[in-house]
Amino acid sequence: MDHVDILKDVVIILGATLLVARISLLLRAPSIIGFILTGVAIGPFGGKFIKEDGVENLAELGLVLLLFIIGLELSPRPLLRMGRSLLVASGLQIGITAFLAAIAVNMVTSLSFVQSAILGIAIALSSTAIVLKQLSDSGETDTLKGMLITGILLIQDVLVIAIMLFLPILAVDDDGGGWRASAQEGLVGLSGMVLLIILSRMLLPLFMRHIVRPGGKEFGTLFAILMAFGGAWAADAAGWSRPLGACIAGLLLSRTDMRHQLAAEILPFRDAFNALFFVSIGMLFDPTLAYSKFPFFAAIIVATLLLKFAVSSISVSAARWPMIPAIQVGLGLCTVSEFGYVLLNEADNLGIIPPYILEHFIVYTLGTMAIGAMFMPLAKPITRLVSGTLERGFNLDAHEETEQESASKGQFVTVIGYGVNGRNLCRILRSTQISYSIVEMNPDLAQEARDDGATVISGDATRISVLTHAGIQRSDALVIAINDPQATIRILSQAKSLRPDLYILARTHFDSDLDSLYDLGADEVISEDFETSIEIAAHLLRRLDVPDNIVEGQIASIRAGRYAMLRGMPTDRAVINELGKFLQTTGTRTHYIEDDSPVIGNTIAGTDLRARTGVTIIAIVRNGKPTTNPPPDFEIQAADILVLVGSHAQLDKARAVLGP
Repeated sequence: MDHVDILKDVVIILGATLLVARISLLLRAPSIIGFILTGVAIGPFGGKFIKEDGVENLAELGLVLLLFIIGLELSPRPLLRMGRSLLVASGLQIGITAFLAAIAVNMVTSLSFVQSAILGIAIALSSTAIVLKQLSDSGETDTLKGMLITGILLIQDVLVIAIMLFLPILAVDDDGGGWRASAQEGLVGLSGMVLLIILSRMLLPLFMRHIVRPGGKEFGTLFAILMAFGGAWAADAAGWSRPLGACIAGLLLSRTDMRHQLAAEILPFRDAFNALFFVSIGMLFDPTLAYSKFPFFAAIIVATLLLKFAVSSISVSAARWPMIPAIQVGLGLCTVSEFGYVLLNEADNLGIIPPYILEHFIVYTLGTMAIGAMFMPLAKPITRLVSGTLERGFNLDAHEETEQESASKGQFVTVIGYGVNGRNLCRILRSTQISYSIVEMNPDLAQEARDDGATVISGDATRISVLTHAGIQRSDALVIAINDPQATIRILSQAKSLRPDLYILARTHFDSDLDSLYDLGADEVISEDFETSIEIAAHLLRRLDVPDNIVEGQIASIRAGRYAMLRGMPTDRAVINELGKFLQTTGTRTHYIEDDSPVIGNTIAGTDLRARTGVTIIAIVRNGKPTTNPPPDFEIQAADILVLVGSHAQLDKARAVLGP
């Protein structure tokens, strides 16, 4: 019975995947390698637990779900944050890799130029699923390396989507005929899909507002899955790839105002979709083919990893990014993508490439994935090895663009990073006439800082020579305003080795880094999450009329204890109890006298405020000048600011008396 076979296949896949994931966790190995090996072991070329006729359907199902998630997560934010340099790096990486790969394929095979070009483009793409998962697991998504890799992957994915839209036009007869019919068919399918996308953009917000949103989480999850399979079905009807249709459906949902809610509902299944896809692809892997041509596959896999690493690193460097992030990006982009399999699978379905190409490409792709997935966890030692080797042969230190001489007088601050925090800090320093220099690796941000009239050193602040050029020897303070924990630690260590007496203020996003940064010598560490919590609490306490000195005292005590209260660490219970008692008994409030207030023209004695509410007026501010302890005959006027003291209940009564 077919339904029994389907259930058995699902149970076998999920059970084996769970077991392998646990083993990978114990061995600290990339789980994706385990998924691929699981597919090989249980597939028709291994233990034959899964029948051959069901493997391709499972692979396509996993791919549909995986590409829907990728489409839902695609966002132009990395492009906007990284600027024009990211586009330059991406263009060079994709163009050079595709060109070199196409030339190599054309030279060693009998494939045509078009077929070689398609293979070259497939080889140029890098695995989004592998790299994004590894960046997420290591908490490096928002670091410079993570943003560069994510941005280039985004451009690659958009490019392959555009190529696949016009792939049917290339499906012509062997004698070169049929171009007009293929083009007409492709344009009809494209027109239909474009019309469907336009209608979806118009109807989706209405549908989600009146049907999905009132239904809560269940409706959101069901609707997301409906969109995934509906997009695949619509693309198939238009003559396109079904996984491509699912990806476009995800892109449509990513533009709605419910994107984050849908992502929250569906993204927990991402790892399951990843597992299903890579296990299914592993089941398509033919060990006999790999063994019979092992020297050939080993050679092209190693050559590809080295080629993509070199081209990606050089492309990022050519776009004026420093060496270390360029090397890290090269390590992240050396694999071949699941999108490459999608592209060639569609080309195979259309008869554009010979059938044997896809069989060989699966072995080749999984080989690059299995080996390349191990590079990201080893990025640190590999980066040190490669950068050290290059430094011995070349002078690769970043250069100073507009060096400020040490003759400058007055206080001086060195700022690492010109992102949002660094930019705002520099504006404040500029307004207070404090000199500063900026170290920034992003060439677009460096140019922006230069346009703002700042002293800019384009380079990697983890290098002593760059810190020296930035003027650290004469700095009164160093501010590390980047969002890269490992780089922050290295910068802090280098700075302390140069200037043990230097005041260093560091920024961190993770509370787990607080103690390590303090241990390395940071004088102050600002935690973004904790500071946000403090500001929320401060605004709330002031809204509840808690005196400013109490609010400020509470904030100071939290910061002085390295956020001990917020981290769940022991605090001084006696102080907290005394503070609670005080807050329950008294408070202060300032009250602005509006034009229609009933007390205008009355004296303090005439308002009888103390007798009526229990509140005392301790000061009145008029035209910016305060009068403390005003006499009873002091006349209240419009626009006066009264400073009141009393319990919270008494202050509420006074507000009613003084209000219009």
